[in-house]
Amino acid sequence: MVRTFARVAGWLFLLLGILGFFVTDLLGLIQFDSTHNIIHLVLGLVGIAAGQSDNAAKWFAKVFGVIYLLLGIVGFFFPMLAGLHLEVTENLVHLVVGAWGVYVGFGKTSTEA
Repeated sequence: MVRTFARVAGWLFLLLGILGFFVTDLLGLIQFDSTHNIIHLVLGLVGIAAGQSDNAAKWFAKVFGVIYLLLGIVGFFFPMLAGLHLEVTENLVHLVVGAWGVYVGFGKTSTEA
């Protein structure tokens, strides 16, 4: 499940990063900017690469999950954070993906049960 998370999160953010260079506003829900696009591209590539091994995927899920969970929470209180504009929709996506990452990264795997 942890490899699935890394791959799905990786592809999701890679696609968002690419889309952001062609669209500046997605249905009025998400605003794209170059910094966000580059972050999404890098995290997407790292996620896809991490999805190739269990150990790398587990580390990716832990680190990425915690960071995105915190980013989702903080984004509600500081919508302009370090030059990034964080909309409510982005915060919700960050919370969901971050919570999923924390769940699979820190949860027990089927071999540990």
